[in-house]
Amino acid sequence: MKKILLLTFLLLNCMAAMAQSGSQIFTSSGTFTVPDGINLVTIEVIGAGGEGGGNGGGGGGGGGYAKGNYTVTPLTMLTVTIGEPNGGAATGKTSVDAFLSATGGANGVSVSNPNIGGGGAGGTGTGGTIVNYAGGDGGGGYWTYFGGGGGGAAGTVGNGGIGGNTIVWNGSNCNTPGGSGGTSGGAPAGNGGKGAGFIDNFCSVSNPAAEGESYGAGGGGGNGNGGPAKSGSGGYCKITYCVLDVAVQQTDATITTTNVFSNYQWIDCANGNAAIAGATNQSYTATQNGSYAVVVSDEFCSDTSACVDVVSTGIQPLISANGVIVYPTNFTDKVKTINTIGNEWYELTTTTGQLIWQGRHVETQDFSGLTTGWYLLKIKNSASEQVIRLHKQ
Repeated sequence: MKKILLLTFLLLNCMAAMAQSGSQIFTSSGTFTVPDGINLVTIEVIGAGGEGGGNGGGGGGGGGYAKGNYTVTPLTMLTVTIGEPNGGAATGKTSVDAFLSATGGANGVSVSNPNIGGGGAGGTGTGGTIVNYAGGDGGGGYWTYFGGGGGGAAGTVGNGGIGGNTIVWNGSNCNTPGGSGGTSGGAPAGNGGKGAGFIDNFCSVSNPAAEGESYGAGGGGGNGNGGPAKSGSGGYCKITYCVLDVAVQQTDATITTTNVFSNYQWIDCANGNAAIAGATNQSYTATQNGSYAVVVSDEFCSDTSACVDVVSTGIQPLISANGVIVYPTNFTDKVKTINTIGNEWYELTTTTGQLIWQGRHVETQDFSGLTTGWYLLKIKNSASEQVIRLHKQ
């Protein structure tokens, strides 16, 4: 009967730090102190939006977006700079140290009659190890009459949308709302503000422009009859961190994580950490002797437990493809064989391929001096060869 040399409910902690997680959002410049035990953070930044142009000007550009994972040192301080709206690419830039940045959208301007234009350029993301996206350009305004829409800020799923152009005034089409605001690239990025227009047929009652929504969107352009341009919105930064406490407990051949995570993948430590097909639950029951671990993930974090040995006792023969029986699989000094035909060749190696011994009579060798752990025994004859895993106590 198969027995397992295990300590019941053996607790294996893969890290000394307790599990911790958190995040901090910045909408004004400041500093972030890396918590003790944290070596990896995820940072996302949005640049500020540009202001719309006055007097039939174009909409302001939307801010860029960048996101990435970065290695940090515990207890160090990171400088967070939040972009100011209405200042263009440089003033509107949001950044965290030298890791990543997102420039601000440019301000809209007025263009000469009878042109439509003047929208500010969208900002760009730089340095993100996950994504870098561009803010939407502001839409074009029409000289003294209608403002263009502000560009949407870039966000978590893509670039910001381009602000809508307005129309050319033809002498009888005053009743127009102005250019539409561009859509955001995903929360928390904002939509661009609409441009100014009129709600009457005489260009005297303004349909006002709108400010860019938080965060990072461009403001709408103004009109030339009491409808001012509107501001873009400020920048944004979020820093997220976590440590996963991947402790496991063992009962016979079953290994279980002591904490609950979103995803699991059990791996074979003695086989190059290969994923075990179908082993994606909180517990795994080994079907053969070996060394196993689990890769877990939660939110953006991922970590791997310590490897756990599942080792049988007594005489547990393994039969190779050529009929040779090898025992015990958990040996102390000797490896014995049955049913040999005399022409077998044996090679004993570490799991990384380092040759320990080779020859024809493995049963005569004394392996008592080997380090405790897993080894591979290759059995070859003229018909076939097979590799068997053995454990040295």
